[in-house]
Amino acid sequence: MQFLNHDFYSNVNIVSYIDASMQTLINSNQTILNSLEYLLFYYIKEDFNANFYSLYNTDIDMDCLGFSVIQRNTRHSIEAYLDLVNLISDPDYLSVMEYCARTKREFNRKYKPYIKKNKIFNIPVKYDIATKLYNRDIPEVLLKVASNSNNYSHPNVFIKIIKPDEFSEKAFILRKLLNVNLFVLTEAYKLIVQKFNNATFPILNCQNCNPFLARDCGICFENEKAKFQNLIDNGLITYTSPVQTGYQQPPVIR
Repeated sequence: MQFLNHDFYSNVNIVSYIDASMQTLINSNQTILNSLEYLLFYYIKEDFNANFYSLYNTDIDMDCLGFSVIQRNTRHSIEAYLDLVNLISDPDYLSVMEYCARTKREFNRKYKPYIKKNKIFNIPVKYDIATKLYNRDIPEVLLKVASNSNNYSHPNVFIKIIKPDEFSEKAFILRKLLNVNLFVLTEAYKLIVQKFNNATFPILNCQNCNPFLARDCGICFENEKAKFQNLIDNGLITYTSPVQTGYQQPPVIR
């Protein structure tokens, strides 16, 4: 029996940092809650939470679909992230979002060169807009993960079944998915900070972010991100169930 490392659910980690930082930001500017940018960020953090809930007390040995729940949520999160990147880059991108939501029948013509004949703004098109029109540096792995996850958008019974003893393949898939989720969540958070706080991390009065000592709370952010990344790279698995150890339910980003 193999489970996700319990340390991912610690009360002090990148999740709790972003939660506290966002709450501080919202307390100083309530209009954030009514913005489309925050709604996109909310989708992303909701998917992030759902992914870790799905892994809580899940025996990884018994997974045979390659973490189908995480695959679906991650695809959704990637698309929300690309929308967020593009909307923050240019308010005209709202026309694309309205067109996709079918609230408007037209979109700004400057996006026409990026779509195919069927006029669908899918993830590859949104990625091209972000990287080619707005010159954003976004890893191609997001495209690959989103493409692979398309197999899980419907109840596809013809996908490859992973056997219980093929742990190395499961670990490879899980690490890739968690890496993408960590990237999308943290980069989306930074975009919100850029949009609503002039790219300045809110001060949380922790040890590393004392403004009187010229310290930046961004150091705290990078430290928590690095700790989470280290768990993905070097501490992915444990062999005891969270229930057996009396471990608490995973925290939620509000």
